[in-house]
Amino acid sequence: MKNVAIARSSRSSEPPTWLGDVYERRRRRTVRLVELSIAVLTRAGERVSLAAIARVSKTVDPADPDGISESAILHNEEAYALYRQHAQGKRRAQRNGAAALHMGTSGDSRICVSADRDRGRARQRYLRASKAELVERLLIAENAYAAMENRWLRTADDLLVWIMIVDRITATRP
Repeated sequence: MKNVAIARSSRSSEPPTWLGDVYERRRRRTVRLVELSIAVLTRAGERVSLAAIARVSKTVDPADPDGISESAILHNEEAYALYRQHAQGKRRAQRNGAAALHMGTSGDSRICVSADRDRGRARQRYLRASKAELVERLLIAENAYAAMENRWLRTADDLLVWIMIVDRITATRP
């Protein structure tokens, strides 16, 4: 069996003293490129994301065309803090709002369904929905079904009463 060297370092351990200068230069380079990339993206009105920063970082400094990677931003605390400060956290909220719109629920907890809808598209929509959205829709559907059944039973009772009244009226007539 081969003798394999096991790395004793971890992310929390300090770098070797002889590599300290190299690590510090790379850390500062990453922070500098992230700052420049964020400035370019905000000036252009583009969304600040890890992928956008990595893409733009290759063009912001002609002397350093290699740019930085997304993982370099994630592993550099200062660069990641800059990214988080400028990143827009609205994406998730917009998705949930749009999903509720596509799920066919209105504000008053009713389900809007067309009888001639495309079942394949509806199935795909349900497969993309989160578990919470599906549970909410199921509860609304159960409530709607219970209300419909109650209306049907009341209508059947009213119809029976009217049939009995008509029978009494016709039975008393000679």
